[in-house]
Amino acid sequence: MGVLRIRKQIMWSDLPEHLMERILEFLPVDCFFRFRAVCKTWNTLFSSQHFNSIARNSHPFLILCPSNTQLPSLIYSFFTHTWRTISLSFIPHELHCPINFRGSASGQLLADISANFWFGYNSPTLFVCNPLTQTCSVLPEMASVSRIMGKAILPVGNKMDEYTVMVVGMSSTGTVVVEAYNSTTKAWKVADTIPDVVIRNENVFFFKGSLFGMTASGGIMAYNIEQGNTTIMAMPTADTHNLWARLVCCKSGVFVVGAIEENYCLQGVFMWKLVFEKMGEEDYKWEEIGKMPSSVCEEFRKSSNSNWFECVGVGDKICFRAHESMEILVYDVSKSSWNWLPMFPADLRYVSMRCLPLEIMPTTKFS
Repeated sequence: MGVLRIRKQIMWSDLPEHLMERILEFLPVDCFFRFRAVCKTWNTLFSSQHFNSIARNSHPFLILCPSNTQLPSLIYSFFTHTWRTISLSFIPHELHCPINFRGSASGQLLADISANFWFGYNSPTLFVCNPLTQTCSVLPEMASVSRIMGKAILPVGNKMDEYTVMVVGMSSTGTVVVEAYNSTTKAWKVADTIPDVVIRNENVFFFKGSLFGMTASGGIMAYNIEQGNTTIMAMPTADTHNLWARLVCCKSGVFVVGAIEENYCLQGVFMWKLVFEKMGEEDYKWEEIGKMPSSVCEEFRKSSNSNWFECVGVGDKICFRAHESMEILVYDVSKSSWNWLPMFPADLRYVSMRCLPLEIMPTTKFS
């Protein structure tokens, strides 16, 4: 037995680095950080440029978070095609209910707790948690924003514990401002004042240097962080008046998903991509990239008793989940194809479960 154990150790140590990286790719997402702590060699592999590239490009994850953090969350790996449960019970007890998960970046989840959960623009408690390292940081009060309209979390460089939280909101003087929180300085700073525009109280997305959000008047705001300028874009249209839309951002770009309903019944789903180019006085256009096939739409409609659904961008994919459904439909933007994910491993039909992408950035140094 001792000889066999020594032989196994020699076989592992003799493996070429690229094969070791390939083996480590198959680790479940919640094992990344535990295995990195084994030794400096393994940590170096996780921190290598090659593995970091693989983790970003080939390991998109979808996480489903319930508002009650005592219940398990679910993570789906598009690489291994499997669901796993992960706990968020490490979030402090006073932050437990209700929690609204708003975005993700660098393995971190941005969430808030609002006293006026259904109707208010009031400023909630913002916090950032990492389900892999089981850490949670409550952000300090903002310097100027008194009523939040939209929020996003952005990665900074390649370090998992560095991020920026951007908030668009109303100041006490009635102006709309953009305020940024830096995880390194642990402080808020007013980034800019933007034209009078009301953002719908939902996600704001970051893509190629700009924040995107849907306005209350039915348009889309694009705020360029570096230049400090704001563009209000018209929504794409379909040949129907019974259309409601969602803004989605993924690796491939910014999209609008439009749902057509009739008599409160889902009839069809269209998708448009935002294309940036000079067109006379305009520098953008909407390009229709696809429509949910009738057979798929019928199947999707049967997966829930409601016409409401959420959609989120993960890697090159757009994921659709109907209200309280255990089934998730995926549109692959790069392949223009539709498919269903495997069913959840348990009956977890949470009304307030939120789908979010979870990007893994295994670049924190070993200590």
